[in-house]
Formats: sequence, C-alpha cells, structure tokens
Amino acid sequence: MVDWDATVWTPGTLTNSYDVDSSVAGNDLTFTLGGTTGELANDSVNNLPTPNINPNLEGGLSPVQNALNIAIDLGKKDRFVTVTITFSGSYTQGVENVSFTLFGIDQAAGGSNIYIDEISSISALSIDGVTQIAPTITGVGSAVTLSGAGLNQVLTGAANVSNAGAGSGAGNATISFNATGIRSITFTFGAGGNSAVNPAFQDISVHDLTFSPVPEMNPTAAAGCVCLFGLLAMIRRRLCFSCQQTK
Repeated sequence: MVDWDATVWTPGTLTNSYDVDSSVAGNDLTFTLGGTTGELANDSVNNLPTPNINPNLEGGLSPVQNALNIAIDLGKKDRFVTVTITFSGSYTQGVENVSFTLFGIDQAAGGSNIYIDEISSISALSIDGVTQIAPTITGVGSAVTLSGAGLNQVLTGAANVSNAGAGSGAGNATISFNATGIRSITFTFGAGGNSAVNPAFQDISVHDLTFSPVPEMNPTAAAGCVCLFGLLAMIRRRLCFSCQQTK
C-alpha cells in the first residue's frame, strides 16, 4: 500500500519509487508523470510545484488525509499529463486488486467551461506487455459523469466541487483493476468536454493506492507436483504393461 501520509515526494519531481512491501527487496513500484509536463502548475494553497503531497483536496474524508496533488494550467485543451504506476519486475506474476481514489474531479463554478476536468485512457497492462485491462470504476461522486465502457471509460467534471469540508467528496471516483498479472496502470488528466481553448488552472489528487502481489508457487510444492506427475505416469505405464501381459 502507498500511504501518502507516510510517504515523501519532492515537489515538482516527475518520478518517484517506493519500497512498501517488506517481503520483496528493493523498490516495489514507481510513479511517473509524462505528457505535457511543462504545463504542470503550483498547488493552490502552498504555491509549491506539483506533483506534491498535500491535503488540499480532502475528498470528503474525516480526518483529512494527504494525497498526491497534480495541478495543470494547459495552454490548449488538447494537452494532458499522463500518470503511470509501474510495479517491480520482482513481482514475477505481477500484482492484482489494484485500487485508488481520485479527488476533485470537477468543472469551474457556475457551470462555466473555463475548465472541465477529464480523466481518460484508464487502463492496466498485463505482465505479457501486450494485453490491456479495463478498469472497474465505482464511488462516482455527484459532480462527476462516467461515460463509455471497457477501455474507453471517461470521467468528466459536471459541477464545481469544494476543495475542503462538506461536499468535497462529490468529485471522487474510485478506479480498480481486479484482474491478476498486472505490470502497470495508467491514466491521463486533462481538459475535456466544452472546456475553453485555453483552460484555467485545474487540479486533482490521487489518494492512497492498494495492491496485492500475485502469489508465486512455492518451489518445494512445484517440485512435489512434478514428482507426483512422474509417479502417476510411471504407475500408468506399469498398469498398461500388465494389461498387455494378461491378454
């Protein structure tokens, strides 16, 4: 689990790796931001470069918790940043049950199209490096519209959401991947719908991420299975030979 209350991210850095699983040596996963990263903006409270860890978007939680805040100020509405989370190759069978919640998906106040948050291209990649896995999206807040299906699901801000206090959970959505054998997950954050050609400042936060390693077969158990199959094959051959001798 990545708990942002117990994790460090140097403000403005685009990639960070974390060792959160004591059963596996080294870093277990890496967060990377790509796309038009030159249009990442400072956060609205502390004026620090994002991404950074802060409690600025509360997501309706009480007590308030930290999350990874990502702010953008796009020069054109067709630009976006991409968030990719890659799990270590030490998980040879990949991971499963990956889940996290986004906070603050909304649009400008008063129904304005100055900005409209859009989360799209949401998918996971299997350990085979080819197969894409569609998300399961739940807990969609009243200020968010979920459209599309499978790999084409899109989350779009439909109303303005308070950053803190009552109503701040209206911009939430939980993204989960329940398949096994996941190597990475990704999504894009940009301006959707009828956003202005030059959208205003917009931000979201990524809350804590949970996942489970896919269990590997115990070598001793695997060897035992091989021996058992060998023994069964030998017994079968002997039975067949005995049958032939009695004919």
